[in-house]
Amino acid sequence: MSDNDTIPWVEKYRPTSFDQIVLDETNHRILKNIVETNRFPNLLLYGPPGTGKTTTIMNLINSYQKKYNQLGKGLTIHLNASDERGIDIIRNQISQFVNSQALFTTGLKIVVLDEVDYMTKNAQHALKYLLQDRSTNVRFCLICNYISRIDDSLQNELLHLRFNQLPSKKITDFLSIIAKNEKVNVTTSTLKAVQRLFKSDIRSMINYLQSNQYDINVMSVLDDAVWNSLTESIKIGKDNAKAKLYEIQNNYHIDVRNIIKDYLNYIIAYEVLPIDSDFINFSEFIMHLSEPNALYLVDYFLEKIGTWDIKIFLS
Repeated sequence: MSDNDTIPWVEKYRPTSFDQIVLDETNHRILKNIVETNRFPNLLLYGPPGTGKTTTIMNLINSYQKKYNQLGKGLTIHLNASDERGIDIIRNQISQFVNSQALFTTGLKIVVLDEVDYMTKNAQHALKYLLQDRSTNVRFCLICNYISRIDDSLQNELLHLRFNQLPSKKITDFLSIIAKNEKVNVTTSTLKAVQRLFKSDIRSMINYLQSNQYDINVMSVLDDAVWNSLTESIKIGKDNAKAKLYEIQNNYHIDVRNIIKDYLNYIIAYEVLPIDSDFINFSEFIMHLSEPNALYLVDYFLEKIGTWDIKIFLS
């Protein structure tokens, strides 16, 4: 087995240029504009794990420094705020970096700080003052999962970029390239099912693809065929639909409450049925139920969806 065969796919297929990254159109336009106009603001990238925040910022910096002949000149430092050595060590490293004088190089210094939501409020205030003090020749790129944990006064110093809803087609295309290169025989329907399973967490999608590469099309993921069979059962009647829900639960080892929520998400996301505002409200009500009784939820779901205007299912 070659070394290439043992490399985790998330590393093997990590984008090495800005154009390879899966981004929504707004973020892509903003970040591309930073490089083209040479106007680099202080940034805050936030969103769930695995959505490409760190990969994006490192490739952005690489593109920026390459364009303005600043590559490989020691102008970037990348630190993690959750470092076990403590936040004081991290703060000292940042302070030393931004205050050091380069002997033979000029250019914009860039501080990349991951997992800023691990910092205490006091540490965030100190970072804000450092950021304000070094506004001429230093830029800060902060990354976090939970923006609610970032102090408002620090947030106000930064341009916010949300990483959450990544374009579904771009994700499918990216996963298809990996599957083709690794000779994994996978259907588009299965790739879409993997997306629904992991939302926008591309890292988990790739790991799942690698872990299940030999039986990817028989894995326990709810795909289009499962949802179509549930829709057909709902058309027939409540008893048939209830039996189908519990059949899916037993076959795929997924709680029936999650099956219902995923089914509603599937209908809305892929517009497989005509949707109106009442259906959206009905779906949102179910989504926001906190740990409902399973029997109650099944009966409520089937009662409501069974009395839905028949044109929804016959159109």
